[in-house]
Amino acid sequence: MARSLLLLRFPVLVGALIASITFFRAGVIDWKLAFKILTPTAIGSIAGSALAEYMPEQDIKLLITIAVLCAFLLIFSGLKKLIEKEFEEGVRFRYFEVLVLFAVGFWLGLIVLDGATYMLLALIAFIHLPLVKANAYKNLAILVTSAIALTSFSIKGEVNWEVGGLMALGSIAGAFLGARLSLNPLAKAWTFRFLVAVILLELIHLGIQYFHELM
Repeated sequence: MARSLLLLRFPVLVGALIASITFFRAGVIDWKLAFKILTPTAIGSIAGSALAEYMPEQDIKLLITIAVLCAFLLIFSGLKKLIEKEFEEGVRFRYFEVLVLFAVGFWLGLIVLDGATYMLLALIAFIHLPLVKANAYKNLAILVTSAIALTSFSIKGEVNWEVGGLMALGSIAGAFLGARLSLNPLAKAWTFRFLVAVILLELIHLGIQYFHELM
Protein backbone atom coordinates (compact mmCIF):
# COMPACT_ATOMS: atom_id res chain seq x y z
CA MET A 1 0.00 0.00 0.00
CA ALA A 2 2.74 2.46 0.96
CA ARG A 3 4.72 1.64 -2.18
CA SER A 4 1.67 2.14 -4.38
CA LEU A 5 1.22 5.59 -2.87
CA LEU A 6 4.83 6.44 -3.66
CA LEU A 7 4.24 5.43 -7.27
CA LEU A 8 1.27 7.78 -7.40
CA ARG A 9 3.26 10.84 -6.41
CA PHE A 10 5.29 11.25 -9.60
CA PRO A 11 2.35 11.07 -12.06
CA VAL A 12 0.43 13.37 -9.71
CA LEU A 13 3.32 15.86 -9.85
CA VAL A 14 3.53 15.69 -13.65
CA GLY A 15 -0.22 16.08 -14.01
CA ALA A 16 -0.25 19.06 -11.65
CA LEU A 17 2.60 20.66 -13.61
CA ILE A 18 0.76 20.32 -16.93
CA ALA A 19 -2.47 21.65 -15.43
CA SER A 20 -0.68 24.56 -13.73
CA ILE A 21 0.94 25.59 -17.01
CA THR A 22 -2.47 25.47 -18.69
CA PHE A 23 -4.03 27.70 -16.02
CA PHE A 24 -1.06 30.07 -16.10
CA ARG A 25 -1.37 30.50 -19.85
CA ALA A 26 -5.08 31.18 -19.39
CA GLY A 27 -4.23 34.06 -17.03
CA VAL A 28 -6.03 32.55 -14.05
CA ILE A 29 -3.20 32.62 -11.49
CA ASP A 30 -2.46 35.61 -9.23
CA TRP A 31 1.02 34.92 -7.86
CA LYS A 32 0.53 37.02 -4.72
CA LEU A 33 -2.46 34.91 -3.74
CA ALA A 34 -0.62 31.79 -4.86
CA PHE A 35 2.20 32.59 -2.43
CA LYS A 36 -0.28 32.99 0.43
CA ILE A 37 -1.91 29.66 -0.38
CA LEU A 38 1.27 27.72 -1.06
CA THR A 39 3.22 28.79 2.03
CA PRO A 40 1.12 27.07 4.73
CA THR A 41 0.36 24.20 2.37
CA ALA A 42 4.05 23.55 1.71
CA ILE A 43 4.94 23.73 5.41
CA GLY A 44 2.19 21.23 6.17
CA SER A 45 3.45 18.97 3.39
CA ILE A 46 6.96 18.94 4.84
CA ALA A 47 5.57 17.86 8.20
CA GLY A 48 3.35 15.22 6.60
CA SER A 49 6.18 13.78 4.51
CA ALA A 50 8.40 13.54 7.57
CA LEU A 51 5.73 11.62 9.47
CA ALA A 52 4.98 9.32 6.52
CA GLU A 53 8.51 7.91 6.66
CA TYR A 54 7.88 6.45 10.11
CA MET A 55 4.25 5.34 9.85
CA PRO A 56 3.53 1.59 9.74
CA GLU A 57 1.84 0.40 6.57
CA GLN A 58 -1.26 -0.72 8.46
CA ASP A 59 -1.74 2.78 9.88
CA ILE A 60 -1.40 4.26 6.40
CA LYS A 61 -3.99 1.83 5.10
CA LEU A 62 -6.38 2.83 7.88
CA LEU A 63 -5.90 6.52 7.06
CA ILE A 64 -6.58 5.82 3.39
CA THR A 65 -9.83 4.07 4.27
CA ILE A 66 -10.88 6.98 6.48
CA ALA A 67 -10.00 9.48 3.75
CA VAL A 68 -12.04 7.70 1.10
CA LEU A 69 -15.02 7.30 3.43
CA CYS A 70 -14.87 10.99 4.37
CA ALA A 71 -14.73 11.96 0.71
CA PHE A 72 -17.71 9.69 0.05
CA LEU A 73 -19.70 11.35 2.84
CA LEU A 74 -18.91 14.77 1.37
CA ILE A 75 -20.91 13.79 -1.71
CA PHE A 76 -24.06 13.81 0.41
CA SER A 77 -23.26 16.95 2.40
CA GLY A 78 -24.04 19.68 -0.09
CA LEU A 79 -20.89 19.26 -2.14
CA LYS A 80 -22.63 20.05 -5.42
CA LYS A 81 -24.14 23.28 -4.07
CA LEU A 82 -20.76 24.29 -2.67
CA ILE A 83 -19.04 23.83 -6.03
CA GLU A 84 -21.73 25.85 -7.79
CA LYS A 85 -21.85 28.62 -5.18
CA GLU A 86 -20.62 32.12 -5.98
CA PHE A 87 -19.31 34.01 -2.93
CA GLU A 88 -20.13 37.70 -2.97
CA GLU A 89 -17.63 38.82 -0.32
CA GLY A 90 -14.56 37.82 -2.33
CA VAL A 91 -11.40 36.06 -1.19
CA ARG A 92 -11.12 35.40 2.55
CA PHE A 93 -7.73 34.70 4.11
CA ARG A 94 -7.47 34.70 7.91
CA TYR A 95 -5.54 32.66 10.47
CA PHE A 96 -8.20 29.97 10.33
CA GLU A 97 -7.78 29.58 6.57
CA VAL A 98 -4.02 29.32 7.07
CA LEU A 99 -4.58 26.44 9.51
CA VAL A 100 -6.93 24.72 7.06
CA LEU A 101 -4.34 24.94 4.28
CA PHE A 102 -1.64 23.65 6.63
CA ALA A 103 -3.85 20.67 7.49
CA VAL A 104 -4.54 19.88 3.84
CA GLY A 105 -0.85 20.25 3.04
CA PHE A 106 -0.04 17.88 5.89
CA TRP A 107 -2.41 15.32 4.40
CA LEU A 108 -0.93 15.76 0.93
CA GLY A 109 2.53 15.11 2.32
CA LEU A 110 1.38 12.17 4.41
CA ILE A 111 -0.95 10.23 2.11
CA VAL A 112 -1.77 12.30 -1.05
CA LEU A 113 -4.89 10.20 -1.78
CA ASP A 114 -8.00 12.45 -2.03
CA GLY A 115 -5.80 15.40 -1.10
CA ALA A 116 -6.74 17.17 -4.32
CA THR A 117 -10.42 16.87 -3.40
CA TYR A 118 -9.81 18.29 0.07
CA MET A 119 -7.70 21.12 -1.33
CA LEU A 120 -10.35 22.05 -3.87
CA LEU A 121 -13.05 22.10 -1.21
CA ALA A 122 -10.86 24.12 1.16
CA LEU A 123 -10.19 26.74 -1.49
CA ILE A 124 -13.88 27.04 -2.34
CA ALA A 125 -15.44 26.74 1.11
CA PHE A 126 -12.89 28.65 3.20
CA ILE A 127 -10.90 30.89 0.84
CA HIS A 128 -14.07 31.60 -1.19
CA LEU A 129 -12.49 31.13 -4.59
CA PRO A 130 -14.65 30.38 -7.64
CA LEU A 131 -14.25 26.92 -9.13
CA VAL A 132 -11.88 27.84 -11.97
CA LYS A 133 -9.46 29.69 -9.71
CA ALA A 134 -9.75 27.04 -7.01
CA ASN A 135 -8.75 24.42 -9.57
CA ALA A 136 -5.77 26.50 -10.63
CA TYR A 137 -4.41 27.01 -7.11
CA LYS A 138 -5.23 23.42 -6.21
CA ASN A 139 -2.94 22.21 -8.97
CA LEU A 140 -0.20 24.58 -7.88
CA ALA A 141 -0.50 23.22 -4.35
CA ILE A 142 -0.41 19.63 -5.59
CA LEU A 143 2.66 20.47 -7.68
CA VAL A 144 4.56 21.94 -4.73
CA THR A 145 3.56 19.33 -2.16
CA SER A 146 4.27 16.44 -4.54
CA ALA A 147 7.71 17.88 -5.28
CA ILE A 148 8.43 18.15 -1.56
CA ALA A 149 7.32 14.58 -0.86
CA LEU A 150 9.15 13.14 -3.87
CA THR A 151 12.35 14.93 -2.89
CA SER A 152 12.11 13.54 0.62
CA PHE A 153 11.45 9.96 -0.50
CA SER A 154 13.89 9.98 -3.43
CA ILE A 155 16.77 10.99 -1.17
CA LYS A 156 16.18 7.71 0.65
CA GLY A 157 15.93 5.80 -2.64
CA GLU A 158 12.28 4.88 -2.14
CA VAL A 159 10.94 6.09 -5.50
CA ASN A 160 10.75 3.80 -8.53
CA TRP A 161 11.29 6.38 -11.26
CA GLU A 162 10.88 3.91 -14.14
CA VAL A 163 7.39 2.78 -13.15
CA GLY A 164 6.45 6.26 -11.99
CA GLY A 165 7.59 7.68 -15.32
CA LEU A 166 5.41 5.27 -17.26
CA MET A 167 2.42 6.18 -15.10
CA ALA A 168 3.18 9.87 -15.60
CA LEU A 169 2.78 9.54 -19.36
CA GLY A 170 -0.90 8.84 -18.91
CA SER A 171 -1.35 11.77 -16.55
CA ILE A 172 -0.09 14.33 -19.08
CA ALA A 173 -3.06 14.13 -21.43
CA GLY A 174 -5.51 13.75 -18.56
CA ALA A 175 -4.19 16.80 -16.75
CA PHE A 176 -4.30 18.96 -19.87
CA LEU A 177 -7.84 17.90 -20.75
CA GLY A 178 -8.97 18.32 -17.15
CA ALA A 179 -7.57 21.84 -16.95
CA ARG A 180 -9.17 22.80 -20.26
CA LEU A 181 -12.49 21.37 -19.12
CA SER A 182 -12.39 23.35 -15.88
CA LEU A 183 -12.12 26.55 -17.94
CA ASN A 184 -15.38 25.62 -19.67
CA PRO A 185 -18.70 27.10 -18.41
CA LEU A 186 -19.97 23.54 -17.89
CA ALA A 187 -17.15 22.80 -15.45
CA LYS A 188 -19.29 23.09 -12.33
CA ALA A 189 -21.61 20.28 -13.35
CA TRP A 190 -18.87 18.02 -14.65
CA THR A 191 -16.56 18.59 -11.68
CA PHE A 192 -19.13 17.18 -9.29
CA ARG A 193 -19.80 14.18 -11.53
CA PHE A 194 -16.10 13.51 -11.89
CA LEU A 195 -15.54 13.68 -8.13
CA VAL A 196 -18.40 11.24 -7.54
CA ALA A 197 -17.00 8.82 -10.13
CA VAL A 198 -13.47 8.95 -8.71
CA ILE A 199 -14.59 8.47 -5.11
CA LEU A 200 -16.85 5.56 -6.05
CA LEU A 201 -13.97 3.90 -7.91
CA GLU A 202 -11.75 4.38 -4.86
CA LEU A 203 -14.38 2.71 -2.68
CA ILE A 204 -14.66 -0.21 -5.08
CA HIS A 205 -10.88 -0.57 -5.15
CA LEU A 206 -10.70 -0.55 -1.36
CA GLY A 207 -13.51 -3.08 -1.16
CA ILE A 208 -11.67 -5.43 -3.53
CA GLN A 209 -8.47 -5.12 -1.50
CA TYR A 210 -10.22 -5.90 1.78
CA PHE A 211 -12.04 -8.81 0.15
CA HIS A 212 -8.77 -10.36 -1.05
CA GLU A 213 -7.26 -9.97 2.41
CA LEU A 214 -10.17 -11.86 3.94
CA MET A 215 -9.90 -14.71 1.44
